[in-house]
Amino acid sequence: MFDVNSFGGVYGYWAALPELRASRGTFIQIASALSYRGIPLQAAYCSTKAALRTFFESARVELEKQNAGVAISVILPGAINTPQFDRARQKVGLQPQPVPPIYQPEPFANGVLHCCEHPVRELPLGWGAQKLLWGQKLSPRAGDLVLLRTGWKGQHTEELKPTDSPDNLFEPLPGDPGPHGRFDDRSRRTTAWTWLRLHRGRAGAALALGTMGLLAGCSGRFLPSDGMSQSWRFWS
Repeated sequence: MFDVNSFGGVYGYWAALPELRASRGTFIQIASALSYRGIPLQAAYCSTKAALRTFFESARVELEKQNAGVAISVILPGAINTPQFDRARQKVGLQPQPVPPIYQPEPFANGVLHCCEHPVRELPLGWGAQKLLWGQKLSPRAGDLVLLRTGWKGQHTEELKPTDSPDNLFEPLPGDPGPHGRFDDRSRRTTAWTWLRLHRGRAGAALALGTMGLLAGCSGRFLPSDGMSQSWRFWS
């Protein structure tokens, strides 16, 4: 798992770095919200993602020291409805699932595209990812207690699945399953939190305009019609 998840990202970065320097481009690394928080049954996975995050923290500062003009965006997705949960090897005997809340791939893909064009240092994708990061910073011990109650059942359905079911651990399964998994009916198609994070300037401008309009409307009702009120109307 480290060969694929961690060293795969590192070697990809090293291979791309000469071209990134020449084009002053952006390197996108898909990590995980679990880069910050280990969960039961996923020790190896969480470790690889944590290693990626800290590697690219170091690489980012090294590039800035060199004035290389290369940006690094580390993406921290939450749960995504992809076919991996039907194709990954499992030892529990139950159908795996992403830990809710589950999102469709499309809004997360849009977030990655945004970072290609407008680099973000680290981007949690989805409200579930953001909650996990805040919870870990606020009280890791509270996270331990939550995971003691939900860390196992949140990762599978109650549908039985033999442990020797076909998987793609060492070779691909036949056919193209497409981008979506089996959880379409439970998956969110948008993420307001990520949209607001990526469009803070636009959202702030809209809020400011709305506030100014409200104040302008109120000024005529509650302020006296003297010179001061005329001045207030001008500035509002």
